[in-house]
Amino acid sequence: MTETSPRLVTWENGTDLVIELPVARDIETVWNALTDSGSAGAWFAPFRLGEGDDSGDDSADDSTDEPSALPITFELEDADLNGSVLSCEEYDHVLLELEAFGVVGVRLVPAGGEAADAGEETLLVFTHTAADVDSARAQAADFGPMWDTHLRLFARSLGLDVAEATEPELDAAYADLDVETADSAGGFPSVIAGDDA
Repeated sequence: MTETSPRLVTWENGTDLVIELPVARDIETVWNALTDSGSAGAWFAPFRLGEGDDSGDDSADDSTDEPSALPITFELEDADLNGSVLSCEEYDHVLLELEAFGVVGVRLVPAGGEAADAGEETLLVFTHTAADVDSARAQAADFGPMWDTHLRLFARSLGLDVAEATEPELDAAYADLDVETADSAGGFPSVIAGDDA
């Protein structure tokens, strides 16, 4: 049975709420379900890419080689949730900045074990970044149960048997998470920094 495992991880540039979810599917299947707007509607919300600010200011900052972030809009039931895609590498990760939440990301990692040897298991690692431990604790308590619920819905959308968790159980779990340093957490400081940060 699939179950989430949350914790806080401190690294050199902040602290992440990290929620890991083993998914008994290959990375390509997980990526396609994660990044397809129609599929996303089953576990979070459908989204639109590339429709951003139409303020008429087409003057991009040409002084850097940094690509501009791609606008993304999630179509929630009662409102739109706007943000930007900060980084995306197919079958690896997506990093978003969402207006109401800040920086969140998902990274897909081949999981260890028998199913992984056949390429049939993926570890989905969700992160929600904060400036420091206190901010991360507050975000975990406020948003952790919501993210956890959506990740469980994602696994169910792939046909997986996922452990049930009640709202009080999730609230209790996210109110007092252990804090690890990036080194003791296996070198995973953030979804985008990878193992070399």
